[in-house]
Amino acid sequence: MSLRDLIEAKQRRTVTWPLLVGNPSAAAAEVETFRKALDLHQAGVAEKRKGGKRPTKADLQRDGQLKSDLKAALERMAATVVNIELQSLPEDEWEALFGSIEPDGDGEYDLRPIHAVALAASCTDPDLQDVDWWAEQLRRPEWSDGDKAAISRTLLELNIYAPRFDLLGKG
Repeated sequence: MSLRDLIEAKQRRTVTWPLLVGNPSAAAAEVETFRKALDLHQAGVAEKRKGGKRPTKADLQRDGQLKSDLKAALERMAATVVNIELQSLPEDEWEALFGSIEPDGDGEYDLRPIHAVALAASCTDPDLQDVDWWAEQLRRPEWSDGDKAAISRTLLELNIYAPRFDLLGKG
């Protein structure tokens, strides 16, 4: 494929926005609890083996149960974050949304007024392309200023700022 072909095949940029939807601290604590229990159990089995004893059926069952519990806890921890794929908006759509927003005295942009519309327009998942639903979600008290700052940063990185090629490594 020629360079011209590659350029002509250029696609809209996409980014994965990780959205915290659960309690990662509680999930991490649960993982740590099961990890320690498994470590202690396995250390006890290792001591038995050093003493020339074989693990009992109960030891093997306990090992399997603890591994299963740990796996489930790791899955619950992973479920505290969902990844939402967003794509850049065509220039005319972005300008229609962003055009009226002016930077504050520090040169920062407050994108909160357009979050719902921009998210609905940017989501690649059709189920998330609902402006009213996003507006309702963003009004809920569970959405912190940090969540909203992350939305603004992600939208700006996707639609305004140049991509960071230095993150890709040397070519």
